[in-house]
Formats: sequence, C-alpha cells, structure tokens
Amino acid sequence: MSVDPMNQPALFARDTLITPLIMLINNGVPITTFIDVGAADGSFALTILDAVNPNLHTLCIDAQETYAPSLARIESILGEPYRISAVGDHDGMIRVNRPEHEYWLSTAAHMNTPDRTLELPCRKLDGLRQESGLNGPYFIKLDVEGAEMGVLRGAEDTIRDASGLLIESPVRSAPGPQFLEIYEFLAARDFSLFDIVRLSHRGSDSTLYQFYSVFIANRFDFRGKAPLRSKTQQAEVLAAVTGRRDQLRAENVQLIASIKLKRAMLSGSAP
Repeated sequence: MSVDPMNQPALFARDTLITPLIMLINNGVPITTFIDVGAADGSFALTILDAVNPNLHTLCIDAQETYAPSLARIESILGEPYRISAVGDHDGMIRVNRPEHEYWLSTAAHMNTPDRTLELPCRKLDGLRQESGLNGPYFIKLDVEGAEMGVLRGAEDTIRDASGLLIESPVRSAPGPQFLEIYEFLAARDFSLFDIVRLSHRGSDSTLYQFYSVFIANRFDFRGKAPLRSKTQQAEVLAAVTGRRDQLRAENVQLIASIKLKRAMLSGSAP
C-alpha cells in the first residue's frame, strides 16, 4: 500500500540499511522476493521480514558452510530457502581468500593471496534464483567483499526482473572494483542511484573506504512526483536558513578577529 511520503513516520534512523527498503515499499515499489548474497547467518533477511513485510519471500546465499545451521533453521521454521555456494560470473569452482574472520571471505581475485586461498563451488545468481522457484520483482542485496562485479555479471536475468539493489560499495585507490563500475553497469540496465547509507571510514586515517549504495529500477522510480518539501517543511527550512545566515555573520566577526590576531602573531607584530 502506498503511503503519503510527506507523512511517513520516522520508524528507523535515516542512515540504516533497512530505511531505503521502507521508503521504496511505502512509495509503491514492488518487491516479492528479497535475495541476500553474502547473507551470513540470515539476520538481515529476518529483519526485513519482521520490520518490512512478513509475507515477503527470501533467498539467503552464502559461500561458507559455517552459516548453514543458521540458514537451515530459518528454512525449517519459516520455509525460506537458502543455498551454500560462492556466487560469481560462472558455474564451476572459484578460488577465494581465506579471511581472518568468516565475514570477510571474498571471491574477488584482487583479494587473494597465494598462501591463504581455497577453492569453493561457484554458481551464477541466475541459476540459484531459478532453482529456488521464487518470483520477482526481486530486491537484491550484495555484501560480497569486493566481488560485486562478478556477481552482477552472473545475474543478468535476475536484474531484469529486479526493482532495486542494495550493494556494499568500495571506495579504493588499490586494484579492485570501484563504485563507478557498479554504477555504470546498473545505469546501462536502466537503474538509477536512489540512496547512499552507512559510510565507513578507515581506522588508520579516517578516509572513506566503503558505503552501501541503493539502486532503483527506472520503471518504478517515483521521485519527482511529489514536491521536494511540503508547504510546512518549506516554511521551516526558510526560517532555518534565515537564522543560520544571521548566525554565520556573527561567527564571521569572530573568525576575522581570530585570523587577524594569528597573522600578527606569526609576523611578530602582535601586541
């Protein structure tokens, strides 16, 4: 059911992974099946079912057997299927990096080191989704530690019947996929950037290294149908802008005095 976007309750903080899905569904974007690639213990899929729509179907996929008991329990109680397999652009085997923690396993070639790799079965997402028998429109979440492009290339059919995607997106100067590659791939398939949430920064130098990007299929894009703000919101913004300018001009007086003093001190002419 569509909800007036001007009056949506703030059920979740704005910068959560679940908020974009709530916004999409509340604005009539159809989602029948939620596919989670890199599902780990299935916690996010359960959150979607509990908080968004308990009647959605889910398909949780992870490469590691360590998550099988958790995913099998979800299937046995709720009937939601799972698969244990790496996901990529081919069916066969794939060499993966053996991580320090299972959350960080990656099929991305640039992540592999010769003394820390193992081989795992690999499937295209299209095949795994077809075998599940679950119908679209799909919403796809990717949390695959640098292997995003391989998964996307193996999901062409699924993407054609997807209404949106949530992708852990890298920002790096080192080798490996960049967010721009993900953006260009999906833009060429009639998707637009809808949201960015959960920015993460490196502990060593505080620079940005990843975020979650959200894409919407252009055929379902509802933006622009409503004004940027309601009349009440617009009046509040105008009042805030006016007050902010007065505050900034007062701060400018203090900053000018501070800069003048610092320049004098540096030149040795301070009183």
